[in-house]
Amino acid sequence: MKNRFYMLCLRETVGGNASFWCRNGHGYNTNIDQAHVYTLEEAQSRWNTAREIDQPISADSVDALAVYHVDHQHIPGETTLVDGCTQYVAFEKGRWDGNDLYWLSNGSLPTTNFANASVFNEPGELEGLVWLPFSLVDSKKRRTFAIRQMDARKMVQGAGLRIPDHIRKARRRKGSTKTRWNCPVCGRFVYQDNPYDFEGCNNSLCEGACHG
Repeated sequence: MKNRFYMLCLRETVGGNASFWCRNGHGYNTNIDQAHVYTLEEAQSRWNTAREIDQPISADSVDALAVYHVDHQHIPGETTLVDGCTQYVAFEKGRWDGNDLYWLSNGSLPTTNFANASVFNEPGELEGLVWLPFSLVDSKKRRTFAIRQMDARKMVQGAGLRIPDHIRKARRRKGSTKTRWNCPVCGRFVYQDNPYDFEGCNNSLCEGACHG
């Protein structure tokens, strides 16, 4: 694993996208290519005095899981036709994940991953879609990282970082607001928001047997 790290700001998550500290302290951005890159020593030093919402993470791990998204603020919101254009893409009007658009994808549900967007020779006539030249949209795509894919054991501790004492203590004080249950079928511990009724566990052996 290379000696490269980014710094997340967990408070600035947009939709499903993580936000990163930008280069030279210029705010936060979901665009990975705007993120400041730290060495292991720099990342650990920053974390040692950081807020609880700041989280260093392996840049290589993030880059390996990056996907291309398109922010609706950076492209036209209405169908745009160009003479001679033979490559079009389409997004669902009025639907976003944070700021990111959902693109039409042949053979599957609409996707926010622009790399999976279908390219058409000409615009279609389905309602609720906005058609744009592929080249126009492709020039506005950016690399992003889904916050749900963060794996601290692999991407933080496994990359050589050590949790600072003040962060560890803050996490212990905060604790968990979830209620612990024992699955009546397999005995597995299950944590859920509902403290009154067991909502089932995700063990495939219990599927259909331990849901109320």
